[in-house]
Amino acid sequence: MDKERQGKANSITMDLENLLSEHSIIDKKSFLSDISSIICELDTDIAIEVMNNFGEEGKYQSHCIKVNYGY
Repeated sequence: MDKERQGKANSITMDLENLLSEHSIIDKKSFLSDISSIICELDTDIAIEVMNNFGEEGKYQSHCIKVNYGY
């Protein structure tokens, strides 16, 4: 992934971490699923990179994206 895309992925990751902590989101799996769908509409590779930063739930979402988009 190039520097610009990596920077975007890092920024989105930080924003999502803030959302998770500020809003006490209990169902992290559903939240990440919803967010990954939105990010995929913009850039699938960035969505995969972002999801990989969120533990097992995120890695699961990353895997789902790869399967759904034929990676």
